[in-house]
Amino acid sequence: MAVGVLPGQFDGQQPKLFLDSDTDSNSPTLNTPPSPLESVNRPSSSRRPFFWEVVPLCDLYSVAHFILLPSSLRLSYSPVSSRNGVSETNAVKGVNGVNGHQPHPETSRFIEALTNLGLGQSNWATAGVSVFTAILPSTDGYASRSDFLRLRLQDFPFPISKIQECLHVRQKYTACRLSPFAHSEAYLASLIEQAAGLIQWVDLESSVSILDLQQYLLGLTHELRDRLNNAPWLTSQPVARKRVALIRGRPNLTAGGPVYRAARALGLELIIIDDEGHWLQPDTDDNRMHREAFLATDMTEDAGVVDRIVASIVRYPLPIHGVFTLSDNFFVATARVAEALGLPTNPVSAFQTSVDKHRSRLLQDATGHSVARVSSVEELNALLSSPEAAFTPVYPLIVKPTKGWSSECVSKVSSPGDLAAAVAKATARHGSAAVIEPFFDGPEIDANFVLVDGEVLFFEIADEPPCQADGKDAGVEATFSPEALTLPSALPGKEQETVRETLRVLLVKAGFRTGVFHVEARVVGSEMEYRDVGKGVVDLVVRGSLGSCREDGAAMVSKAECKLVEINARPPGYRVSVPSRHTYGIDFFAAHMLAAVGDHDRLRLVARSFDHAAESRTRGAQYWSRLVYVPAPKEGVVRWPSGLSPCEELKTRRPDLKERIVVAVDYCAPGDRIGLYTDGARTYVAHLLVYSRVSRRDAIEVGDEVLQAIRIEVEGE
Repeated sequence: MAVGVLPGQFDGQQPKLFLDSDTDSNSPTLNTPPSPLESVNRPSSSRRPFFWEVVPLCDLYSVAHFILLPSSLRLSYSPVSSRNGVSETNAVKGVNGVNGHQPHPETSRFIEALTNLGLGQSNWATAGVSVFTAILPSTDGYASRSDFLRLRLQDFPFPISKIQECLHVRQKYTACRLSPFAHSEAYLASLIEQAAGLIQWVDLESSVSILDLQQYLLGLTHELRDRLNNAPWLTSQPVARKRVALIRGRPNLTAGGPVYRAARALGLELIIIDDEGHWLQPDTDDNRMHREAFLATDMTEDAGVVDRIVASIVRYPLPIHGVFTLSDNFFVATARVAEALGLPTNPVSAFQTSVDKHRSRLLQDATGHSVARVSSVEELNALLSSPEAAFTPVYPLIVKPTKGWSSECVSKVSSPGDLAAAVAKATARHGSAAVIEPFFDGPEIDANFVLVDGEVLFFEIADEPPCQADGKDAGVEATFSPEALTLPSALPGKEQETVRETLRVLLVKAGFRTGVFHVEARVVGSEMEYRDVGKGVVDLVVRGSLGSCREDGAAMVSKAECKLVEINARPPGYRVSVPSRHTYGIDFFAAHMLAAVGDHDRLRLVARSFDHAAESRTRGAQYWSRLVYVPAPKEGVVRWPSGLSPCEELKTRRPDLKERIVVAVDYCAPGDRIGLYTDGARTYVAHLLVYSRVSRRDAIEVGDEVLQAIRIEVEGE
């Protein structure tokens, strides 16, 4: 008996399955009441039950589902065909095969097609129902990246056994012709052979009912649609081979891995420019996996560094089409290198504004009454004592280095007595001046943009819960180091739109047009505030109707405003980019490199988020996620008593939490010496990303439990 599915437009209804014409009228279909799959196999049958369906998923793709029953339910195998269940091969050679011998039951054309893709019979359980899905793009084109399917299917709610991507980057794909009537084994094999990608799902139990199988396929199809509906894999024009230089290679593979993998998937040849002695310099097999070449260059931050980098690039025998950096202190130098070589870049002046927190502050607030810049405590005292000075500090306020990152040496000052100490701390870092600005009271957010010519291709907001310095009694020593991130944002839609447009205008005002930007801001006068919502869970909740008073008696602002904190003209850091990649399917590092080489066509493709639109969930997110930072518990030397890293030990000890952890990264190894603070910011020893398909609160609760359960052993002095 062979079973197929009539192809038809996917409309969210149950698939209509039919039995091949050689079956009798009493054979059950998949539309019958629930019953085990064993019931469809007649003991006298000489063929294995074989279900399949082709579904037009959207304008971009069709999918073909194939279901093979386990050996325990099949006596022998004869492939599906359009007539009498006889394979095309046997129709020519005779029903018993070549020379009258019975062919091996697993050597059919269809099985060979699967085996050739590495999905052979050795991977199939002997007692489970095997399910495969072929991804079939609807048009011809060129593959934009080689790991497209893995990126779009990450954290898929149905367990996956294996993903086989059949297209290399730049490879030409020719769409196959789907026939509504062909269901021979050769036709089905051709669907496998012409697929852009193939998914083997974890086997189902052999006792699964036919109705449950229907619901399973329907769920697969819905989820695939949400991930592929708006995400083209192919470009209409050939993808040019390009080479891009990373100025300042990453300090280790943990931080650099996402960059190197993205370059490889995009087919970009990666050149590393850094000091002599960098770990990527040796020409080893491992290093060649990550970069094409290493150009040793003196990276001393002096007046000649741009000329030295340009000289290294000019000496390289192959053309380099773009340069980029992920190091904040090299933004301006990298832009100058690009300008000198005529490569794609935003203006040098834009980067000069972004790296100077006083200049970026002036994009939104004029200097004078509430904003000042001083180079020393002496200059501060002179400013405060000058009768002509327009600056009048209003407490609380913020003091931070004009040059800096990661909340280093940023202080909240609540009284005049702490102002000088905060300025001294800020000016001591990087030898830069200090900027004094208002403290904006409201939910803190990270806003990430992907722009092309000023147009927003992708935008997201991550909510940062209150940190040490947000406390009412926080002193000058309290830090603004983040403690967690939650996605998607709980801010009302109108406030998210205010954030989006306010920050986009400021980016363009600074001079930025194309690229990836990580912007920190606060929402003043938000309808939301952080409160304990029960059981120690702190999250954003509605303050009350506009115009009412807050608990502290202050009148609420009638309209929310977005106040810029700082602009980072790069993707979020490697750990902060993790939630976006998993929650929305956005690879910021890929976008950053494509912007650097001026490949705007593929930049538009990689900036497509998922298309999930479930009620109460922000469009584009596949679930709610919580990024948890694990701070050092005390100063001392790190120990691993169990022999496992803290994250691995947690997952071993708490398998219930392991199921909810998407990513877990340890920063320290046994014997490492750590302190409570590093460069004025909290020292973190790990980060973990957890998820929930239930609710935002559930994600936060899981994150809190992970933070409480993880064990970091530090041997004190």
